[in-house]
Amino acid sequence: MAKPVLLIIDDEQDIRALCSCIVKRSFDFEIVEAGSLQETNEVLKTIVPDYVILDLHLKDGVGFDLMPAIHKVNAKAKVLIVTAYNHCDEKRKSIDLGAFGLLGKPFESEELVERINEIIQ
Repeated sequence: MAKPVLLIIDDEQDIRALCSCIVKRSFDFEIVEAGSLQETNEVLKTIVPDYVILDLHLKDGVGFDLMPAIHKVNAKAKVLIVTAYNHCDEKRKSIDLGAFGLLGKPFESEELVERINEIIQ
């Protein structure tokens, strides 16, 4: 059986690497990374993510703009929004767009693992 695919989208390579490292210690996922809207759209042509960690503020746009494309390739993909801009508007919009939840930056490793556990349940 194939491993579930986790797509990590963040414009900061260090954050992608950190998330990837945390996830690899606790889960058996195939991990794919993207650093922009454009790169994510290219990745979505060849992979179907089961889970997504999505930063809201990317260099070439807003992470929310990727939600339709993600759900087009997998309507059941569960998206966790990770952002330093953890305000009511972002929470409301993330829910309206079908995200599983929102995790504020900075976060502790345990918080990310806990949220991913919630997603895969």
